[in-house]
Amino acid sequence: MFIHPSAIVSEEANLGADVTVGPFAIIEGGTTLGDRCVVDAAAQIRSGTVVGADCKIGSGSVLGAEPQFHGFDCETRSGVIIGDRNVLREYVTVHRSIEEDVNSTIGDDNYFMTGVHFGHDSIVGNHNTFANNTLLGGHVTFGNYCVVGGDSAFHQFVKVGDYVMCQGKSGMSQDVPPYVVTANINYISGLNSVGLKRAGFGNQARREIRQAFSDIYLSSTPLAEAIKGVNLDELTPEARAFYEFLSQDSKKGFCIRMR
Repeated sequence: MFIHPSAIVSEEANLGADVTVGPFAIIEGGTTLGDRCVVDAAAQIRSGTVVGADCKIGSGSVLGAEPQFHGFDCETRSGVIIGDRNVLREYVTVHRSIEEDVNSTIGDDNYFMTGVHFGHDSIVGNHNTFANNTLLGGHVTFGNYCVVGGDSAFHQFVKVGDYVMCQGKSGMSQDVPPYVVTANINYISGLNSVGLKRAGFGNQARREIRQAFSDIYLSSTPLAEAIKGVNLDELTPEARAFYEFLSQDSKKGFCIRMR
């Protein structure tokens, strides 16, 4: 373990084996850092934050800060839980929940580039990449294996499915189903066909996903009617997930427009 002499590390912080803490970093009490984590210069790990093993926290990042929420009670006991092997580059901000005993949550193997903001009560799955200055409002939910271009923004309560690719400067205020490519404001510009092939989706699954995409985005049939006409039991699990996402309750509605 190496802790720079200028770092401030509480005796009540729980640090795993071989942790490295850079100059002027602050690690408060009531925090946990897993084995082999690296905390770069001037990063802050606030109380209530749990970080898994093999994570890298970039310079100036702040994890577990108070949420940007009018009327928030600072005495609320909430936190942030971050899984294993995540990279959070410089000046990433991850805010804790607004609810008592609730956590904002990040899964495993995610990459957050410089300046990403992760709002309170958001949930991110695994293997996602967020390019510079991506903004997630409160209560945003991301699936797995998504790639988000820089300067993209997601309105509070928006849900994003698996294997989504977002063009840089995308703005999403409605839910985004799995496997699609987004662009501009709430536009679906196509299917992430290359991403699905690279991910190892089989031929049958990709055919069914293409058909599902056509039924929803290249047809004038209303969404509810298009879903009702499909026998989900006959589909591969991958194609079924597309329809199931669009069948769930949504606070924001779904992105169903296409350029």
